[in-house]
Amino acid sequence: MRQLLYVSSTPREIAPGALNDILAASRANNPLLGVTGLLIYIDGGFLQILEGEERVVRELYMRICTDRRHWETRLLLDREVESRAFAGWSMGFEQPSPDDPESAGMFGVTREAILGRLSPQAGRVIAVMLETFYRVQRSDDLRLADAKAS
Repeated sequence: MRQLLYVSSTPREIAPGALNDILAASRANNPLLGVTGLLIYIDGGFLQILEGEERVVRELYMRICTDRRHWETRLLLDREVESRAFAGWSMGFEQPSPDDPESAGMFGVTREAILGRLSPQAGRVIAVMLETFYRVQRSDDLRLADAKAS
């Protein structure tokens, strides 16, 4: 299982429709490809973690690198993992507000990564942060589902 984390720049004023198109395509195609992950858009950039079979993840990353909606694409982490960290998400999505202190604290590192201000070793730390975010979100989703079922 391959896990790949990258950042890229995009227009600051990307149209909501363009973000919706990216998500819709990812959520439709990723299950067919066996890919899971999380995409974060903040303040003119993307941070994305992808996981799946090595060849598939590498090919997907190469398509992203040539996509005109992305530029200055930088790989932060490329590693073999034993199991999926984002198994329940064909493509999770988060768009934190740069003005929200709560979001800025957790996702401020995303902006720093997009701007190239992090050390090369930061990819592992970011991956752990994203995995923790995923576990918390999934836990909240399960609690809501249990509450609705009661």
